[in-house]
Amino acid sequence: MKSIKKYNAYIFISTFTRNIIDIYSVVYLYQKGLNIKEIIFIYAMCYFLGPIISYLSITIGNKIGYKYILIASSIITSITVYIINNTINIYLISLFLSLSMFTYHPIKHIYGIKLLRHKKEIGNTLIFTYIATLLSSYIVINNIKITYLILLSFMSIIPAFLIDSNKHQKIVYSKINKNKLDYFIFDQFRIIFTLLESLYLYLIANNISYVGIFNIILTLSSVLSMYILANKIELSKKYKYINIIYIIILIIKLNINIKSILLIIAIAEGICIKANELVSNMNLYDNKIVNEGYIITSELIICLTKSLILSIIYFITIDLKIIMYLLIIGIFILSFKYKKDTLTWVSFQYS
Repeated sequence: MKSIKKYNAYIFISTFTRNIIDIYSVVYLYQKGLNIKEIIFIYAMCYFLGPIISYLSITIGNKIGYKYILIASSIITSITVYIINNTINIYLISLFLSLSMFTYHPIKHIYGIKLLRHKKEIGNTLIFTYIATLLSSYIVINNIKITYLILLSFMSIIPAFLIDSNKHQKIVYSKINKNKLDYFIFDQFRIIFTLLESLYLYLIANNISYVGIFNIILTLSSVLSMYILANKIELSKKYKYINIIYIIILIIKLNINIKSILLIIAIAEGICIKANELVSNMNLYDNKIVNEGYIITSELIICLTKSLILSIIYFITIDLKIIMYLLIIGIFILSFKYKKDTLTWVSFQYS
């Protein structure tokens, strides 16, 4: 229980700066004068580098202790914030975005696998994440100085030192079930849609504060619904219907430009998004038999899928709204890819 509390403390603090990067960097890059095609290229490159950085993060962390990778990640994230705000070199931005993401997310998954065994624990950790997301959106609305963002990122070093190192001596790779593989692939359409959604809203409102307000409503809706989603609803049976409702909401949103109505839509969208995220986390964590080799393999699949999707979008060079519609097709297929019986894929094997 103490380990979970320390992990949640780290997640809470680290999410401040990371959410500003994960959610709002597409807007910041657009504001700096980069066009949509260049932004898509940055993220395609970022995810292409992801498997290499994930592999190095896990294998090095396996030797020296994973918490030291998280500490390094906090420092890298601070540098990434500075770079995003002070350069338009798309290759440099791609590199540091990838370093920031993949020295963090794979290690976070490893700690999650070891600490979060039940749906309730997963839901509680997600709530800490969403509260931090709420506060990071508030920071965006108030246009906080970059110096403060860098300091916030460094603050996450403190709880990282308190987390157990979790060192092991050998990484064993295991095969991933086809059903699980299908879910991983089509879930990336949802994640890319979420990535581009902030830019889409910014183009409607021409104001990043509006995007922040939208995400605050989204997060409040998520937090308020999370208890029911995590503890009262059997998502393995209801997920398909929730995701189809989510698709309908997205299609309605893409056909409305009235800002006040979009804020109302954010309430329903928040519930569906967090149901998706809870299922995605359950799909990864809710099993006693997964290991570091599985994380490396899954990151390879996830990153290369994202990079491929974004690369296709880059070469097509079409309107952002059309891109969003194409992503919705993948999200619709995702509705039929979650199967509870795929939660028995790989086994812990350490020596």
